[in-house]
Amino acid sequence: MSQWLPKPKIIKQNLPNQSITLYNGTAELIDNQNTIEGRGIIQISWYPFPTIKVQFIYRGNKTIELKDVDLKLNELLPQSRIKIHLSGSTYSANKRNEIFGSLLEPFRQGSRENLSSLVFHINNFWWFNISNRWDLDINEGGKETECFKETWLDFDGQFIFDYDGWHIVLVSLDNGYLEDKLEAQGGYGVTHLCKIERLDGKAFDLEEGYEIVDAFVYYLSFVRGIWVAPLLVSGFDSKGNQILEEWATPKIKADSWQSVDYSWTTNDCTEIVIVFPGFMKKWQDSTWKEVIQNAIQWYIESFKASNSYNTSIVLIQAALEKLAWTYLKSNKCVTSEGFNGLKSSGQIRLLLKFLDIKLISSDNNYPALQAKEKELHWIDTIQAITEVRNAIVHPSIKANKSQILSEEIMAESFNIGHHYLLNCLIKLFENNE
Repeated sequence: MSQWLPKPKIIKQNLPNQSITLYNGTAELIDNQNTIEGRGIIQISWYPFPTIKVQFIYRGNKTIELKDVDLKLNELLPQSRIKIHLSGSTYSANKRNEIFGSLLEPFRQGSRENLSSLVFHINNFWWFNISNRWDLDINEGGKETECFKETWLDFDGQFIFDYDGWHIVLVSLDNGYLEDKLEAQGGYGVTHLCKIERLDGKAFDLEEGYEIVDAFVYYLSFVRGIWVAPLLVSGFDSKGNQILEEWATPKIKADSWQSVDYSWTTNDCTEIVIVFPGFMKKWQDSTWKEVIQNAIQWYIESFKASNSYNTSIVLIQAALEKLAWTYLKSNKCVTSEGFNGLKSSGQIRLLLKFLDIKLISSDNNYPALQAKEKELHWIDTIQAITEVRNAIVHPSIKANKSQILSEEIMAESFNIGHHYLLNCLIKLFENNE
C-alpha cells in the first residue's frame, strides 16, 4: 500500500449547496452545421440531486437547436470534446446568450488501466474524528505513542475497511461547521474523501475499481440511512501521479441532508467497519446481491416516505418476505413447499427465529397496536404488522379497515417493521455466512 500518496484535488465547501466548478474556460459548441465560440462552465450542481451541469456563454446572433451537441474544451490538455444534452437557453438584447444542459455521457480523460488507486468524494455522510486503525510508534525519547497506521494525507478522522484483497480508506474533510449548517438548512455538502487500492499494491482497471466503489457507496448509504453518492472520481498510478479524471452524474440519486432517527450506529462508533466484510460477502454472492440491493433500497425509501405510512409499510413487508425466502431457502431451513405453505407472518417469524432476533412485544410503547392485537386476537407483532400491510393492499378484510389503518396503528406498525428489517440486515452481515 502507498503511504502519503496520492494527493488528489480536494473539494471544500463553506456553505451547503455551493456549486463545484470543474471547468471554466474557452470552449466551442459544435453541431453538424455550426460552431460557436464562447465560454464553457462545467459544475457539480446539487438540485434535484448531484448532477454535472453545463453552461455555455457566447455573444452574437448565431442560434443553435436544442439537441445533443459536442462541447470542445479548449483549455484542457489535451483538448477534449464532451457530449452534452441541451435543455434550455436565454437570449438577451445585448447579444449575450446562455445555453444550459447536462452531460449526455460520463467524460473520462486519461488512462482507465494500470490504476494503483481510485479517489472520490462522498456527500452528506457523518463527520468523525476517530479511527479504527492504530499502531504504536516510538518517539525520540523512547516512549510509545499512538499514531495512525494509515498516514494518507494525515487526516485525523478515518475509517479503514479491508476486504478480499482491497483496502478502503474513508476520511472526514475539515470543512469547518459544514455539517452543522447542513443540519440546520438541509441540502448537500461534500463531507468525505475515499481511496481504494489493492492490499498487495497490484494495478487494476477502472471497471474493477468501480465494482468496489459501487458496493462501498451502497453500504455507506445503508449506514447513513439516506442515499450518498461518489463524486469526482480520479485515478492514480503507483507513484501518486493522477492519470485519470472522470466527470459523471452519479448513478445513485443522492438525498438531501436528513437526520435519520433509526440508525444502527453513530459517527463515533467503528461498528460500521466490523459489519462491512459480511455485507461484501453477501454483495458478491449471486444469490444475495439483488436481494441485498432491494432490501437496502426499500429500507432507505421506507423511512423517506414521510407523507404516508402506507408506502413505508408495504416496502418493509416486501423486504422482510424477500429476505425470509432467500435466507431460509439458501440455508436449507425449509423446503419450497414448506415455505409456500406458511403465511407471510409465519415466513418472517421463521426468519427472525433463525437469525436469533427477539420479537417486540406490543407493550405500553405501542398502545394502539396492543389494543387492536387483543381485539383481533393477533398472536404477536409479526402478525400485527402483516395484517396492517394486508389492510393497505387488499380491497376487503374481515375487520373494520378504517380502524386498522388509524394513524396511530400505522405509525406503530412502521416503527416495529423498520426495527425488524434493520436488525435482519445487520444480523445477515454480522453472521458472515
